[in-house]
This record gives sequence, structure tokens and C-alpha cells, in this order.
Amino acid sequence: MMCYAFPLAHEAELLLSHCTEKESFTIDGLRCTLGNLGRRHVLVARIGMGESAAADSMGTLFEHFRLRAVVLAGYGGALVAPLKVGQVVVSSNYSSEAVLGFLRMLSGFDFASFCMVDEVIGTPEGRHGYAQQTGAQVADMESEIVANAVSQQQIPFLAVRVISDEYEQVLPTGALAAGFDAKHARATPMRLLSYLATHPHEIGSFKKFVSGLGLARKNLTRFLEALNNDLPASW
Repeated sequence: MMCYAFPLAHEAELLLSHCTEKESFTIDGLRCTLGNLGRRHVLVARIGMGESAAADSMGTLFEHFRLRAVVLAGYGGALVAPLKVGQVVVSSNYSSEAVLGFLRMLSGFDFASFCMVDEVIGTPEGRHGYAQQTGAQVADMESEIVANAVSQQQIPFLAVRVISDEYEQVLPTGALAAGFDAKHARATPMRLLSYLATHPHEIGSFKKFVSGLGLARKNLTRFLEALNNDLPASW
């Protein structure tokens, strides 16, 4: 069985809506859904945001399921100017060769080098620093730790991200932190409203960021469905 792992529920929501015969449940705090995606029976897991949550979740997954391949998918930040919101990118440095060979017939994505960060990078200056330090083009908070966990199981792994924020974009890091409880993986709308009421200068940048998520999630889901059709049925 193949697993599609997403850090956040919002990233997984559209793909889950396309699954049939679904059964959702929680194991040791890990939210999972079994269902059919096209002709394939899959597991969709919401592993949480950040290194610690992702590591714990992957341990739970391998303890309770016999997985044949793992696809990690979600939003990522651009560390270089050419990458735009809604652009799907596949990790050239974390993905396994066993998966990359099946991508050659697919379109609508680009290859990029990923790096894992422990915080949202909110400014062009910060992104430039990470790009110079790591040589990467995309930043996320989970790919490296999940890749390491999957490699120990000796099964295929693919890391794919869709760009949610661009190089030149200034992110409302305070509003994003107020609007989401990373520890419990849930939105906190009342806390967000309270924060924006006292930090109105972040309202514009927050709206800009949120407005791009619909396109990003749509493009990511389209790519995953095409990928799902092309990967071996035995996975």
C-alpha cells in the first residue's frame, strides 16, 4: 500500500475529496484515512508540521502499516526568484531513484533541490541566506526527516511540494503563527483575528498569502493524481 503524507490537513483536503470508500481514524494522535484513489488503495496521513511531529508520525506509520512507498506532499517556500506560487516541484536530492524514473512521462512539474528549515522564512533576505548556505531552491519543514525515516525501510520515497510563497514575498509571520497551532495541528481563527486587530499592517500580506493557497493545492492535487496513475500498481 502506498502512503500519501501531508504535514497539514488543508494540504490533503482536496486529494481526500477525490478518494472513495474512505475510512478515517486516529492512531496515537496521527490522523489517517484509508480509501481508493483511482484504482489504487491508499493511506493518506496528516503527519504534522515540523521535524518532531513528522518524526513521531513516521514512526507510528511504520509501526502500524506495511507500506510499499511513501509520497510526502505539501506547501513549500521558494528560495529563488524563478519559482512562482502554484508551481509543483519534485525534490532532486531527497527522492529515491526508484520513483524518479516514473516521472519522465509526466508534465506540470520541475525538479529542485530542497532544504529543511525549522521556521517560516518571511523575507527575501532570509531566503537568500538559506539559498546561499544550502544551495537549495525550495524550503520546507519535513522532507529531510521523512526521507531519512523512509530510507531505513528501504522502500521508494518521493518528496513533492507546491510553491506557496515566492522569493520576493514578505510573509506575515506573526499572523501565520497566531492563526495556526502547530503543536496540535489545528487552525486558531479567534487568536488570528485578535492578532490582526492589533497588527493591521499584516492584513494585506496575510490576504495575499492565503489567496495563493487555492491554486497551489489544486495544482498539487492534479499532479498527485497523475502520479498515482503512473506508479506501479504493486506499490
